[in-house]
Amino acid sequence: MSENTALSDLRPRLIYLVNNINLLTRKSLDERLKAHQLGGLQYTILTLVRDREGISSAELSRRFFVTPQTMNESVTALERRGLITRSESEANKRILCARITDEGRALLAQCDAIANEVEAEVFGGLPPGDLKALHRILRDQLHRMMQQV
Repeated sequence: MSENTALSDLRPRLIYLVNNINLLTRKSLDERLKAHQLGGLQYTILTLVRDREGISSAELSRRFFVTPQTMNESVTALERRGLITRSESEANKRILCARITDEGRALLAQCDAIANEVEAEVFGGLPPGDLKALHRILRDQLHRMMQQV
């Protein structure tokens, strides 16, 4: 491909490729997580709650581009299962901050192993340099796009 090639000249389009890889990856992940009564969205919510202790449902909804009501349903389901707890923020009593429980951590460790398998199937054939480059490119693009939202 020459340096003068426009994005619109690429076929299939990049958005098509990224979307289909996402859909196929999510399908595989969802199928395997069923054994743990989790879907991909709930798995990712648990991961974020673990990694960002005290994150609010409002922040989660912004990260997933869903309504606060939709996110509240998912978070409430995780809370009912004892995988997370929520408590009032010290700064603002109207904000509920989520924290992962020990049971949630144990389940997440099992689900992380499943996610590792899925990622290995999807990206394992890439040479390490390409894998690092793809990770950097996607991370940077996501960060750039999140700044615009």
